[in-house]
Amino acid sequence: MYQVYLLSIVTLVLASVSLAFDQLHEKLRVGAFFSADVFKSAGFRFGLGAVTMLVGFFQFLSVHPDDVIIIGDIVPAIAGMILGGTLMLSYYCEKRTVESSFVDRLEAIFLKNAENLAYLGLLVAVLHFFFHRVLFL
Repeated sequence: MYQVYLLSIVTLVLASVSLAFDQLHEKLRVGAFFSADVFKSAGFRFGLGAVTMLVGFFQFLSVHPDDVIIIGDIVPAIAGMILGGTLMLSYYCEKRTVESSFVDRLEAIFLKNAENLAYLGLLVAVLHFFFHRVLFL
C-alpha cells in the first residue's frame, strides 16, 4: 500500500524535525518552513507521536507488491515506532505529576538522545524514499 509508504516518510520527517527542531533550525533554518511554536508544543508532539507510532505499526501489517513480508519495511517501521514513542514520552514527562524510576530510565535512554534519534529518523526517511524497493528499507 503506497499510502502507508507515503505516510511513513512524512511522519518520519515531521517527527524528526519536531525532536531536533532547535539543532535543525541552527543548521538548516527549518524555522522558515515550520513554526517553532507548533513543533515544540506538547499537544502537537503527542498527536504526531501517536500517528507516527501507528503508521510504524501499520507498516508491519502492509505488504507492497513484490516485497518480502514483514522484513521489507522493518527499519522504517521500527524507526517510526521509536520516534513516535519518544514524542509521546516527551509529552508524558512534561505533564506527569508522579515520579517513576521506570519513566526516568526511559527518559535517560530516549529523551537524552532525542536529537540523535531524530537524525537517524531523517536518514531512514530519505533512504526509504529513494530506495523503497531495497530489502530492510
